[in-house]
Amino acid sequence: MLPLVRELVCGSDSELLEPGWKNRSHLPHVTNCGQHTDFSTIPTFFLCIFSPVLIYALRHTHNAKLQSFSPVSLRILLGGLLVLDLIATIIYSLYLYLNKPSMFDVVHLYGDLVQFGGVCLALLLTVACKNRGLITSGVITLYWLIVIICGAPELRYYLSGFVYNVYPVDLCKATLYIISYGISFLELFLCCFADRPTNLYKKENSCPEYTASFINQLTFQWFTELAVLGNKKSLEKEDLWDLNERDKAENLIPSFMNNLTPGIENYRRRIKIHPEEAIPKNHPSIFGPLFKTYKFSLIGGATFKLMFDMIQFFAPHLLKQLIKFIEDKTQPLWIGVSIVCIMFLSSLLQSMVVHQYYHTMFRLGMHVRSVLTSAVYAKALNLSNEAKKGKSTGEIVNLMSVDIQKIQDMAPTMMLFWSAPLQIILAIFFLWRLLGVAVLAGFFGLLAVLPLNGLIVSQMRKGHAEQMKYKDERIKMMSEILNGMKVLKLYAWERSMEKMVLEIREKELRVLRKLSYLNAGIIFSFVCAPFLVSIVSFVVYVLIDPENNILTPEICFVALSLFDILKMPLALVAMVYAEAVQCAVGNTRLKEFFAADEMDSQSITYEKSESSIEIKNGRFSWSSTEDATLHNISLNVKRGQLVAIVGRVGSGKSSLLHALLGEMNKMAGQVHVNGSVAYVPQQAWIQNMSLRNNILFNKPYDPEDYDRVVKNCELKEDLANLPAGDSTEIGEKGINLSGGQKQRVSLARAVYQNPDIVFFDDPLSAVDSHVGKHIFENVISSATGCLATKTRILVTHGLTYLKHCDKVIVLKDGTISEMGTYQQLINNNGAFSEFLEEFLINESRARGRAVSIGQEDGEVDEILRDLGQASPGILQRLESHLSQGSESERKSERDFRLEFSRENSRKSVLLHSPSTKHEETEALLGSLVEEKPSKDVTTLIEKETVETGNVKFEIYLAYFRAIGIPLTLLFFFAYVASSILGVLSNFYLAELSDKEKASAETGNGTRNDVKMQLGVYAVLGIGQSLVVCVSSIILTFGIVRASKRLHADLLGNIMKSPMAFFDVTPIGRMLNRLGKDIEAIDRTLPDVLRHMVMTVFSVISTLVVIMWTTPWAGLMFAFLAVVYYLILRFYISTSRQLKRLESASRSPIYSHFQESIQGASSIRAFGVVDQFIEQSQQRVDDYLVAYYPSIVANRWLAVRLEMVGNLIVLSAAGAAVYFRDSPGLSAGLVGLSVSMALNITQTLNWAVRMTSELETNIVAVERIKEYTITPTEGNNSKALASPNWPERGEISIKNFSIRYRPGLELVLHGVTAHVEPSEKIGIVGRTGAGKSSLTLALFRIIEADGGCIEIDGTNIANLQLEQLRSRLTIVPQDPVLFSGTMRMNLDPFSAYSDFQVWEALRNAHLEDFVSSLDDKLQHHISEGGENLSVGQRQLICLARALLRKTKVLVLDEAAAAVDVETDSLIQKTIREQFKECTVLTIAHRLNTVLDSDRLLVLDKGRVAEFDTPKNLLANQEGIFYSMAKDANVV
Repeated sequence: MLPLVRELVCGSDSELLEPGWKNRSHLPHVTNCGQHTDFSTIPTFFLCIFSPVLIYALRHTHNAKLQSFSPVSLRILLGGLLVLDLIATIIYSLYLYLNKPSMFDVVHLYGDLVQFGGVCLALLLTVACKNRGLITSGVITLYWLIVIICGAPELRYYLSGFVYNVYPVDLCKATLYIISYGISFLELFLCCFADRPTNLYKKENSCPEYTASFINQLTFQWFTELAVLGNKKSLEKEDLWDLNERDKAENLIPSFMNNLTPGIENYRRRIKIHPEEAIPKNHPSIFGPLFKTYKFSLIGGATFKLMFDMIQFFAPHLLKQLIKFIEDKTQPLWIGVSIVCIMFLSSLLQSMVVHQYYHTMFRLGMHVRSVLTSAVYAKALNLSNEAKKGKSTGEIVNLMSVDIQKIQDMAPTMMLFWSAPLQIILAIFFLWRLLGVAVLAGFFGLLAVLPLNGLIVSQMRKGHAEQMKYKDERIKMMSEILNGMKVLKLYAWERSMEKMVLEIREKELRVLRKLSYLNAGIIFSFVCAPFLVSIVSFVVYVLIDPENNILTPEICFVALSLFDILKMPLALVAMVYAEAVQCAVGNTRLKEFFAADEMDSQSITYEKSESSIEIKNGRFSWSSTEDATLHNISLNVKRGQLVAIVGRVGSGKSSLLHALLGEMNKMAGQVHVNGSVAYVPQQAWIQNMSLRNNILFNKPYDPEDYDRVVKNCELKEDLANLPAGDSTEIGEKGINLSGGQKQRVSLARAVYQNPDIVFFDDPLSAVDSHVGKHIFENVISSATGCLATKTRILVTHGLTYLKHCDKVIVLKDGTISEMGTYQQLINNNGAFSEFLEEFLINESRARGRAVSIGQEDGEVDEILRDLGQASPGILQRLESHLSQGSESERKSERDFRLEFSRENSRKSVLLHSPSTKHEETEALLGSLVEEKPSKDVTTLIEKETVETGNVKFEIYLAYFRAIGIPLTLLFFFAYVASSILGVLSNFYLAELSDKEKASAETGNGTRNDVKMQLGVYAVLGIGQSLVVCVSSIILTFGIVRASKRLHADLLGNIMKSPMAFFDVTPIGRMLNRLGKDIEAIDRTLPDVLRHMVMTVFSVISTLVVIMWTTPWAGLMFAFLAVVYYLILRFYISTSRQLKRLESASRSPIYSHFQESIQGASSIRAFGVVDQFIEQSQQRVDDYLVAYYPSIVANRWLAVRLEMVGNLIVLSAAGAAVYFRDSPGLSAGLVGLSVSMALNITQTLNWAVRMTSELETNIVAVERIKEYTITPTEGNNSKALASPNWPERGEISIKNFSIRYRPGLELVLHGVTAHVEPSEKIGIVGRTGAGKSSLTLALFRIIEADGGCIEIDGTNIANLQLEQLRSRLTIVPQDPVLFSGTMRMNLDPFSAYSDFQVWEALRNAHLEDFVSSLDDKLQHHISEGGENLSVGQRQLICLARALLRKTKVLVLDEAAAAVDVETDSLIQKTIREQFKECTVLTIAHRLNTVLDSDRLLVLDKGRVAEFDTPKNLLANQEGIFYSMAKDANVV
């Protein structure tokens, strides 16, 4: 267009440069026409084209008007002056036209008018920027820069006329122009400074990016402040900037969800009509919604990429001109200098453009991660039970940690899908112009390689999918292991579980090895293919026309520079397709996840009505594919009623609550709920936060309400015992609270919410009977409870509370068998009275054991009286059952009732309360009275360690040792050999081209020489490729070995860590190391190491060639080396620490996620899903606070390093131009030197990036090593007892003392006791007496501080831990199960026969249930045993004990969530099956141990009494008597 304008305005005299410019010794002038058409039009044309971009920015800014004293005000003033200057110029031109036509030139008037239009538009836009508060504008800055560049020739013209008087100049025009040029320069200078809006409130840590000027944003200079700080000190989280508003999750997610939701809803509607279409390929993709959300970012990135691709083809053309200049000694020096300057400027522009592209795309990747993580979290909270069965927590965590990461990683490279083919086409086009048809030979050779690459990529796709499957499996297994670690240690199952994990890991490594070999093939293709293309093209080029086709330096090195451009997209195509494969796998998994069923929000109708809860003909199942769990359910609960639900284990009590909460699949019927809901689950869900925040649960703090709730829920004493009261941090899953404390906190949470309806899922089973009674009276009771006016639904096994309920619902086999008031059900003499009678009969047989009925003597009498009145025959039947016992046990009805009520007054037995209130707190948080805590007592979970400073050399050494030192050295030597071969082949080509040029000029030499020389060149190149391939294979052996060893060390140490380690270390933190850090060692670290070595040697090779060619360039290199070092010093220290902070801030995302998944039903029930999504978003934002500076740090580094690289190009080309007459400097060597220098910009940047990436990724090894050197348990005791030990079960405790940690007070002081073989011992004591501590010491969960415990005369402290724990049996509180088969959960070592397993199930009263399952013993148990009721899980734990049946059994109160009948059967089983065993029963209720042979009474960690129950009760001065009196046992 510009030549056309020039011709129209100038006529025939339309040349751009003055005539004869090629032969002038000085820099030629631009013609009058060129200056006032082309150079005047370009700035205005640019502004017109790009002003819409600025107008868009003006419309979307939310800033206030810019300050009056900002640079913008001065720019407006200068703009006004410039307009006046141009008006004066135009008026002067018109004056000349009218008065001095000979001096008038229409070209001048055209140029002035065009400039005037551009300046007026620039002034208008600048005023708009001030009014709209736009801090800086790239469009206006670039406009003034172009004005300065385009105006420089005219300025030179006028100054030359003034200074040298070579030609006359118009003084008036010259003066006006020089003034306008000066004003333009000031405008550009002021544009380098950012303006400030009047309302700008800059927080202390606000990110300076959007308050920086365009130039600062272009060069990332705004980051320098953090880089300097990172060099001075190790960065901490407080040093980082806040996240920009546009990058915060809350501002990103709404638009993405608006685009994602319609597709998912359409899919759901579709599969409802056509269920057969619910197949993976029909799942809605996430790429469509992502494109719609970020289309403008993608368009911006594509524009930058297109500009970069176009600019990079300038270099080969300029190289061609430079070689011509070196060969043609007659050309003036200014031509060479101009070529060098243009080469430098084009490289500089290329650098600026490409890093804006990367910045845009990395930020896009960050946004994608943010929205997908939040979407996965929100989806996980709403997954239906059916969908949840197929997706473990570990698998969903993998979606967040791996699959989303793969999609994020695609952001910077996705443009290569169109950019790479474009670059290849352009490179082939320019090569065609250079080599002609010969290039097709090389191109077809290239096409021949592509199918091989395609085959490799398809195999890699399968491999990645398979590897992810195994990784999911491993993380899922580890998640379960870490959740159930205490149970594993008590059962000595660590080795079995470790073996299972390692078997999965071995499969994963097998796939990794295969992928590494395939990767070696891709690398060979990457190195070899471009070389083969060039050699084939050269050979064919020579053979086509041997006489005329001569491989001159111009042909060779311009072709090589184009082949180098070709090499990058070819190499990246393979890499991008490999990444796309992983991305596609991630997309498939995310598609499937988002397409999964959600909870049906329409299953429950929330409407105002007289009834609080109503179900009509309800039929419910846990899955649409299963039979109904509940059927024919109809009930109506009025407002304010207290309704109890009772029934045997597995009758559907908890299921009915879940149906009312909308957690089950409603198959038929209607459910109406009127009012807000709170839920107290059977297993308390506690968050890792302060105790107060656990109770508040996102509700504002009201001191009066809070204190009332704490008092009513019996938490006052607990708060007093905690080190920081209710500010004390509670660990994951409430590990520093006892079972009872957790349940009371869960209860308090529900009460504090002040809901209309409360669902209680047997919360009183986990608390002491007197505490349970207090809670019932003060919270639940309709007469005296604080929730008396609320609707309460209580699932219970405690028969005591039933008569206080307005209605009792009896469930049997998933249906309501009876419903009415307590008295009505008794009088009906139906299923409910049979239920009570059966329970009392069983208990009458098992007198002396724990029973779930009341605490006061009169309560049992009342039940018996009620039954007797309703059915007079019941008491006689009870007496006849009693009379079936021995003569000595026969009693009168009154005696029976009295004994029964005293010895069986409990709600239900509890398996284990890890300790009582004060004792548990002391165990984990240290001594509370005698010793003042040395650190913040509110904190339990230790802050994740973040290393500072340089990564220690030992870490690198540890990694190289894991690879194998010989393999590491071999790998490095292979790359040295590869680099030497590469340099030799390049020098050989330079020499070959120079000889060819000389031969062509002199006519000497034959074509056979050329063929032979090309053969040698080919051998050297192929040799280099083979050596690189061999080195990759060497590395493959090493990385698989390193991955295996480091994972095994990490896993082994975690499994051997003491329980104290798990108490203070969040599971998410450990899973982060087992997931993300192991992934880094498997995949990222080997690639980074390979690329780093490759690029470092490439840089060294280039510098050697340049210094060999032009030694004087070495002086510049010395200066650049200093600059390079300084940049690195600032970057690496900052980047390394940012990477560490990023890794540490990733763990809370996963910890919170796991916690939320485990409490999803509670979160939904309380209606706080949105608040939890916000919390998750905040954690993602906290992660991005560290991640965003780390990606900016890479851009900051790259811009500066590429400047160093561009200066190397300038040095190499400049030295070649300056010393072109030096002997030995041939065109071939210059071509080689400059072509390699042109590549060094990217190579240098890549070398530092890879060096830094190595250092930042080696942090993964550092973090793993950190967990391989943590203390392990067992004190290295290795002694083995005899195979049959213990044979008798005799226990001697001798002067035994323990403390939880060094420096804390003793918990047990000199305890001495002797237990005879087969004796039944009850261990009792008040809160904090040390009961549970003694149990933990028996299993050496805590090691002795003094004295010893001997079993059958063997000191347990000397025994191997695994043997000790495997020879003792415990029935603990928490019924922990693992995903796997029923058989694996009972016998993970396969040590018992099927007959023995079935026998254990029979004795645990599970035989009928397991027999009814389709797969019997192979029945799959889901994660955490979620597809079984809590009662069934506890019976499985009992079956484990029956299977092991060792001589020593520890019962920590063994039947929490079972019905009264099953409870009594369990007690009977224990008495019969463990008759010959020594049984230690930890009693949290005295009546559970009144039939023991002896009772060990502990007080403040010492033995207070040790005698038979009868003798202890006879001593009215004793501790036990006072405890019995307090508990109403006497």
